[in-house]
Amino acid sequence: MKALARSYFWWPRLDEDIEALAKCCSTCQEHRNAPATAPLHPWEWPEKPWERIHIDYAGPFLGHMFLILIDAHSKWMDVYPVSTASLGITLDCLRKSFSNHGLPEMLVSDNATYFVSTEFKDFMNKNGIRHITSAPFHASSNGLAERAVQTFKTMMKKAGEGSVASKVARVLFSYRITPQSTTGISLAEMLLGRKLRSTLDLLHPDLQQKVRDKQSKQKQYHDNKCPIRNFQVVDAVLTKNFSYGPKWIPGFIAKVSGPLSYQVMLGDGKTMQRHVDQILSQELKGSESKEKGCGDVSLDTSAGSGTDSVGRDVGIVPGKYQGSWVLRTNQGLLKEKP
Repeated sequence: MKALARSYFWWPRLDEDIEALAKCCSTCQEHRNAPATAPLHPWEWPEKPWERIHIDYAGPFLGHMFLILIDAHSKWMDVYPVSTASLGITLDCLRKSFSNHGLPEMLVSDNATYFVSTEFKDFMNKNGIRHITSAPFHASSNGLAERAVQTFKTMMKKAGEGSVASKVARVLFSYRITPQSTTGISLAEMLLGRKLRSTLDLLHPDLQQKVRDKQSKQKQYHDNKCPIRNFQVVDAVLTKNFSYGPKWIPGFIAKVSGPLSYQVMLGDGKTMQRHVDQILSQELKGSESKEKGCGDVSLDTSAGSGTDSVGRDVGIVPGKYQGSWVLRTNQGLLKEKP
């Protein structure tokens, strides 16, 4: 218009006058082009999982509608195939997700009828959820949900054979175990704090089994050189002395405290905890139980007393000589042993 006017006329500020005239023309204003796209303003990234979720419906697609929920923090996606998009079905699906992950602080949706209804607003208010709606007919305002819809449809087309439910399960599992491009961490790790086990994990060695196998080989190699030694209660033994005096001190087994550990009572009545490697068997001349008809002795492992096989009370007390002990019954003292 300005070029045409300049080809026939000219006056000072001609261009500005023509622009001012065009701006006042209602017909010109009605048929103007759309303004330039606004600068990108991304949503703030929530600090916690499931703090803000975006929802939208995808479909009709494959004969179903799909309600899609996506977490803004982890990008975790929940998808519910439904026959139709209605308020009741939408609330049922939201309750399922909320029962698994808890209530979000904020929910973002478009202006579909079921999202702006009074019942939906009441549901949000009762659960303390802030509901934000995007600008009508401006899909990029809820861009996270729109991108989730696009991603879901693309993956469903590549899901292979099977029912809709099986396809959705395969798609969601593959999506959730895949590292996210921005964080480099899978969605499951972001939301649940752990990786989901998949068939790809079979490629990695079982660390726990590897350790068990190594320990088994070490035990077998060690045990081939070391015969098994066991002691019973009241067995006469020599226990290693870690103090002053002789290297080995006589005593008897007072208690079996573990697979390889024993409590040994010395001649002075003291009890010491010893490993089997710190104990030697002691051969005595004769047997006091045979000399006095004591029979098999069963001691109280905590008190050093008990009964023998013929029902007599039996106990062990220090002897009158240093390092000796005496087997005592209710019929008197048996022979003292050094």
